[in-house]
Amino acid sequence: MNLVIGSTGFIGQHLVKQLVAKYPGQVRAMVRPGKKKQLLAGIKGLEIVEGDILDRESLDRAMVGVDTLFYFAAITGNIKNKGNIYWKVNVEGTRNAVAAAEKAGVRRLVLGGGLGTVEGKEGSYMRTRWLMEEAVRNSKLKWVIVQPSILFGEGSEFFEAQARIMKLLPVAVLIGGGKARFQPIHVEDVARATILAAEQDDKVGRTIELGGPEYYNYTELVNLILKTIKKKRLKLPLPLWFMNLNAIALNVLPKPPLTPATIELFAFDNTTPDLNIIENEFGFKPARLKPYLERHGIKI
Repeated sequence: MNLVIGSTGFIGQHLVKQLVAKYPGQVRAMVRPGKKKQLLAGIKGLEIVEGDILDRESLDRAMVGVDTLFYFAAITGNIKNKGNIYWKVNVEGTRNAVAAAEKAGVRRLVLGGGLGTVEGKEGSYMRTRWLMEEAVRNSKLKWVIVQPSILFGEGSEFFEAQARIMKLLPVAVLIGGGKARFQPIHVEDVARATILAAEQDDKVGRTIELGGPEYYNYTELVNLILKTIKKKRLKLPLPLWFMNLNAIALNVLPKPPLTPATIELFAFDNTTPDLNIIENEFGFKPARLKPYLERHGIKI
């Protein structure tokens, strides 16, 4: 049995669908009680169980009979850190899931991390992502960690949220001067690579970076987004320290358009050393960003 935790997230939904297509009747998705269960409704061959990563009993129930655990339940940096949710989900939740998996005799765990994850400063968003990965590395399980760069595809928060902001504002802000580099990868390719990582023994005990076939700096991505949504905007380069002050000020809003955690992710290049990493590791060619946007656009 394959169990997906984080099954209603952006990667999780695609992962569930690909798993069910490959292993019908052998896929279980754990979802929190509530409306999000509807996101997976109607998928034949999928077992849905209710649970919460902060509830050990529900994790124990979900793990019964599970051979492979796909864990994609991290809080992303665009979410406000209300009630210390970064720590609760990324650290406590992951530790709970690892303990439940060890108790249940799960054979393999594949964790969805993030490209460029480092130890980070105490109290930072990055520190919680690092400790999430450390919980897996220090476990007794046969583990694999996949670390994707920024994602594109329908529902991509990175592209859709920025397109919404660019549509509303008269200027396009170049965070950190627009110099940070990225390696966008399609969400379907991440899901495919994740399943292959679970199936291949040579991936055990490895942290595998995932990126698409092209590098872009942030300025180039802004230009591409503007072209896709057919808008012209004055570009305003602003340093990270200034953007961080703005993010802190905006954090008083219930759903801020910018968070301090997001600014953390612009402080380094979000790239792998190899543009052919997917083909070299998993044997298939990933989708390119520009042709995708030309065909599908960006929903805003």
